[in-house]
Amino acid sequence: MTNEKGYLLKLLSILLQYPDDECILSLEELQEAVAQIPQVEQRERCVNFLDYLGNTPLISLQEEYTSTFDLNPSTCLNLTYHKWGDLYHQAGYESSTGELPDYLPLVLEYLSLNRNGDHSSHVALAGLIRQKEGTSITSLLGQYCEEVETISSGLQEAGSVYAGLLAIVTDLFIEMKSMGV
Repeated sequence: MTNEKGYLLKLLSILLQYPDDECILSLEELQEAVAQIPQVEQRERCVNFLDYLGNTPLISLQEEYTSTFDLNPSTCLNLTYHKWGDLYHQAGYESSTGELPDYLPLVLEYLSLNRNGDHSSHVALAGLIRQKEGTSITSLLGQYCEEVETISSGLQEAGSVYAGLLAIVTDLFIEMKSMGV
């Protein structure tokens, strides 16, 4: 994976997290980071999202995020939810960090760190990747590309401000999967 894609994945992982005070205080830095995106359409989608963040009260941002991702199963950011429903919680699992390992921003951050092409000995994200010989990022992308497309489609249908970001994620998943990254 190129540094450019890793950079974009990391940035998207940040933009797709629950908005908080730190996010709002970091808007200027995020705008500078977005300005570095070379692909015009991707950059414009991120700029539009940052404009929304900068012009919307934090409580409204948080309500929108919760309504979009936590209260709407079709756009839930926990990827395995789209395959198996609320399996983790039904089985009694809870995350010490508040997010399960299949939380899309966490997956994007993980993918952003794997730039050198050596994926044969990576540490497994519990529940997503089995640590075994031959496991690759391509298999992760293949397993969850459809779920990312489902989330993106749901956001587009709802006219969500997050739709542009998920469209970028979907395009990246499809591109990296097809390239065998």
